[in-house]
Parts: sequence; structure tokens; C-alpha cells
Amino acid sequence: MRLHRFFLTSNISKGKINSFSSPSLTHQLSHVFRLHAGDTVVFFDGTGTDYTCEIVSLEKADVMFRVVETSTVKPLSETKLALAVSLIKKDNFEWIIQKGTELGVSEFIPLISERSEKKGFNMERANKIMTEALEQSGRSDMAVVREPIALADFLESEKRPITTLHLSGESFKNELAIAGEIVLCIGPEGGWSDKEIGMFKEKGASVIKLNSPVLRAETAAVAAATLFLVR
Repeated sequence: MRLHRFFLTSNISKGKINSFSSPSLTHQLSHVFRLHAGDTVVFFDGTGTDYTCEIVSLEKADVMFRVVETSTVKPLSETKLALAVSLIKKDNFEWIIQKGTELGVSEFIPLISERSEKKGFNMERANKIMTEALEQSGRSDMAVVREPIALADFLESEKRPITTLHLSGESFKNELAIAGEIVLCIGPEGGWSDKEIGMFKEKGASVIKLNSPVLRAETAAVAAATLFLVR
């Protein structure tokens, strides 16, 4: 039977009794999964290792555990993909974070563009969704959710290679999905404006299109991330 996995914000050590204090996680362990002292779980701290652990004690807010086995979890892809998406409706953006994390996206960057559907962003909830997706998917490398940033400021500061989707772009080619770092930018419903496409081209970004019907923003984000990461 597959052991339950849980992310810890503190580093885990092999040679000693570890502990953490978290009322919410302790409640989940004891009341949701009905775990007790002596039971085995998997903890990970985002450094690329899964730690199979025995629970030593489980109190109201505090847990003590010892590591009994470790295993290195390789990244899902040789491509380190950052997904920069123009803000869309909350539920749809959260779906992108969940599915993107499962696929192996390493970083999520909310963009504020001319046609963004909303300007606000719930960082706490976004990180919660990402963490749950990490636990479920078996990933042990930590993904990151950034604070929202205006598209112009993002393009001015970003140093990594950039690719964006637009109906006027060149068709996607497999050679684009290479090992290394890349930022994939997805526009809002209605797409990037002509001015914004000009900004991408001025930055030297690759402008591509998918060989598909017109997709909703969240569908395009997950479809494109799949082409870059799952192969």
C-alpha cells in the first residue's frame, strides 16, 4: 500500500529524532488519516528526497518522528519550466497551479496584462493548492508561486529564454522542448494585445502557436506545459 506523503517546511535530518509543530498537519495526521505513534509515513522537505519515517509521538500540535529510509526522487523532466500566466478567474488559475505542479512546472508567475480578468491573487491559497499537488503527485522538488507582476516589469527583469503562445506564432516544434530553463507565457481570455506581442518580440521571445482549435487560457497553459515537460 502506498504510504501517505506530507510536505514539511523544515529540513529533515536522518540521524536524529525530528519534530515539528503544526496544529493543522497534526490534525490531518491524527483525525483524517487516523495515524498514531508507530505508524509509517513519508515526509519531504522540497530538497528532492523522500523520507520514510516512523512516528514517535503525535500530540495536539507537535509531532516527533525518526527517519527509517530515504530515497532520492529525480525531477520529472530535464526542462525546468516556469509558467507565467495572465491572471484569469480564480478557480481556473488555481486549476493551472494544481495541474501544472502535477506535470512538473517549477515556478508559477501570475502576470497582470491589459486583458487580465482580475488583479488580485490569494497567495496563501495558491501555495496550499501547490503543496497538496506536490504531495499527491510524488514530486519531492519544491515548486514556487511568485507574487503577481505587471507584464512590462516581468519582461524587463526576466533573464531566462521566453516562449509565448499566440495565434500569429509559428507552429510548435519538438526542438523547443529542450533541457534547461525556459519561461512559458500564457495570455488571458482574448489573448495578448498587439502591443503586448510587440513587447514579447522586442524582448526576443519565441512566439508559437499550438496545432489545435482555439483554447481557453487554462487549457492552453496545461496543454503547452505538457508538450514541454512530458515526453
